[in-house]
Amino acid sequence: MKLPISWLREWVELGASETAVADALTRRGFYVEGIETLGGAYPGVVVARVLEVSRHPNADRLSLCRVDGGAGELRVVCGAPNVRAGMVVPLATIGATLPGGLVIKKSKIRGEESQGMLCSARELGLSEDHEGIVDLERTFGAGEGGEAVALPASGTPLAALVGTPEVVLEVEVPFNRPDGLGIVGLAREVKAALGGRWTTAARDRLAAQAAARGDFDLTLEDAEGCPRYLAQAVEGVRIGPSPRWLRRRLDGVGQRSINNVVDLTNLVLFEFGQPLHAFDLAKLAGPAILVRRARAGERIVTLDGKERALDPEVLVIADRERPVALAGVMGGAESEVTATTTALLLECAWFDPRRVRRGARSLELSTEASKRYERGVDPEIGPAATARFLELLARVSPGARPAAGRERRAGEAAVRTLTLRTARVARLIGVAIGAEESARHLAAMDFAVTAGDPLTVAVPSWRPDVTLEDDLVEEVARARGYDQIPEAPPAGRGVHAVRSERERRVARARGAMLARGLSEAWTSSMVSEREALATAALLGDAAPALVRLTNPMSRESQVMRPNPVAGLLRACAHNLRQGAQAVRLFEVGAGFRARGAGELPLERLMLAAIASGPAHAHAHSDETLKATDSALQPLDLFGAKGLWEAWLEEMRVDTPGWRAYAAAGWKPGASAEVASVTSHIGWAGSLSQPLLRGWDIEVPVHLFVVLLDALSQDAAGRPRATLPGRFPPVRRDLAFFVPVAVTHAALVAALRGAAGEWLASLELFDVYAGTGTPEGMKSLAFALRFQHPERTLTEDEILKVQERMTIAAARECGAQLRER
Repeated sequence: MKLPISWLREWVELGASETAVADALTRRGFYVEGIETLGGAYPGVVVARVLEVSRHPNADRLSLCRVDGGAGELRVVCGAPNVRAGMVVPLATIGATLPGGLVIKKSKIRGEESQGMLCSARELGLSEDHEGIVDLERTFGAGEGGEAVALPASGTPLAALVGTPEVVLEVEVPFNRPDGLGIVGLAREVKAALGGRWTTAARDRLAAQAAARGDFDLTLEDAEGCPRYLAQAVEGVRIGPSPRWLRRRLDGVGQRSINNVVDLTNLVLFEFGQPLHAFDLAKLAGPAILVRRARAGERIVTLDGKERALDPEVLVIADRERPVALAGVMGGAESEVTATTTALLLECAWFDPRRVRRGARSLELSTEASKRYERGVDPEIGPAATARFLELLARVSPGARPAAGRERRAGEAAVRTLTLRTARVARLIGVAIGAEESARHLAAMDFAVTAGDPLTVAVPSWRPDVTLEDDLVEEVARARGYDQIPEAPPAGRGVHAVRSERERRVARARGAMLARGLSEAWTSSMVSEREALATAALLGDAAPALVRLTNPMSRESQVMRPNPVAGLLRACAHNLRQGAQAVRLFEVGAGFRARGAGELPLERLMLAAIASGPAHAHAHSDETLKATDSALQPLDLFGAKGLWEAWLEEMRVDTPGWRAYAAAGWKPGASAEVASVTSHIGWAGSLSQPLLRGWDIEVPVHLFVVLLDALSQDAAGRPRATLPGRFPPVRRDLAFFVPVAVTHAALVAALRGAAGEWLASLELFDVYAGTGTPEGMKSLAFALRFQHPERTLTEDEILKVQERMTIAAARECGAQLRER
């Protein structure tokens, strides 16, 4: 927000310098990013008239101008597209110094001599306009009432025409302080900070009330979206250029002049923070105004010349036939005020911030008006803002007179009343501030305060951010000055924070994944509908109850994720595009599922992990590993399973079950459900290439998903140590050919069931399906460890156990013992 100091002084009586004002605003939370000066003394810059314009012989985009600068004719090369004969312009003569420090010298431009420079508004430091040279007749040629006034003669110093320089502060307004988006709001802060007071004119303007007569056809069909609307017709309007004082005000806030009426609506917007809109009354069917939702199939051409299709969620201003404006965002071209307008209808309304935000985003529009409505406009400032517009319109268009009008309001606004205890102030900021001082600080910000302890405080309508007692404490602290509050360590109560069992489990899950060499990712909770459906199907939910966003920011953020998989696949694809050879990522986060109407979504805490690339994550960067062929081999399903099993072991799920599982998105025969002794835990396996191509991934990716809240209570208990046996174990290796359809789990169950209590462990160490394997078969090799707690086992005893295991494997799984 730009704050011209001269405009500020119209509202507040104060003798402080602009630097003091900037310091005061910064101390109160309105950081001043910079101070600039518009205009200057302009030594060597004079008023001049263009006598003749001809084409430059050596450049298509340059012109040769013959200019009367008061001391004779000069030849000037000019590149501005708007230069024409008869135009009155600012001429920087040889030796002139412009506000940016540029010194004008005689020069040759594409072979033609130039004896000066015709200046744009930006080059003169008047505004940011750089589209052409300044037309002094358009800028300074309109009088107070729009009548033409004579300009000074050629050769007159430009400073005499422009006037004194304007100092402007660039203020960063906190998002929760919409009142700071107007001169009045910033003036109130300065007044309170520096002990100033409102000027007499300011008090009159704030007290003014424009009373609509009540004879205009106005209907609030959507009173929730627009609880208050004031419509005021004005007749006898003459549209024309704005006088210099009005242009100067708009230049100070970075706005381009359009015409006297539109400029006045913009002036009131920046002064009061209240957007106004002017319709050409003759172009309104009825004439009437209806505030409603857009209807299916409706379209509107907005003031920027674009035709827009309207969503039923968009709030519109309509006449008897069609929408004529997007409420709180932008007007329509068909009802625009033009040079032929003689009667207008002024709109001053309060629109619901959420509805304006929704409409602006759905149409991808952002304007000065929508920015203010989205944050929250003062619902009570409308009559004063309307009165200010009518007052100024009478100055710039003397024949203008109010005609029909009406105000509609859906109920009276309730005054928000809070109490403030001195004990609460002392507790929160660490300094004892009495009730009298607190009342003085709040009154300086125009809060209505009733004395006592606690104080009773009526919150003004322009402060939607003040809703709690603690907000009042913040106001008192800001007024006292944060730099005046001594630093002190917080008073501790000696109570140690205790993490819940769930928090400890999540921390343990993160630590276990990091220990396995995976990196933690933090991805967006919002994904596209395509991604949500695909990743929900992985976990067996073919028709998920998706949590849809009413107003998504993009197609990639339409719904809340059902699980963290989509974000991990996005991250995987990004890493692969950047040249990563190995991707090992995990994320702990919520998956969302919609419930009944009016209920919050179900959130399931999940851990998802992906692994891709070589078997060893650092195989391409570690010189020792580069020499190891196995490290460079792609990570296969069993290597990934080893990662997940190591994680489960650290999470104290020592004997997880891996049951065959099939669902859309998994590679056939390469996925499993994971279960503990007491419950289903999650899913693991290799993703199918059709699914991966949806994320532009062409390499194998292995996925592991765990429901953290489903981990059994046993997993959270203390690990149990087992003493090694007194007698040495005996190791034997057995390998079987089994049908491809037989799972590892089925074969292990058969072997363990026949082995008896002497089998201490059974581990798969090799899977083979290459040369020498019978058709339709695969080879599974196991390491067996036998041990007796009381004695050493004999060879005969071990052979008998092996024989039982072999017979059981053949009977239950069709297995054949490999001889070699």
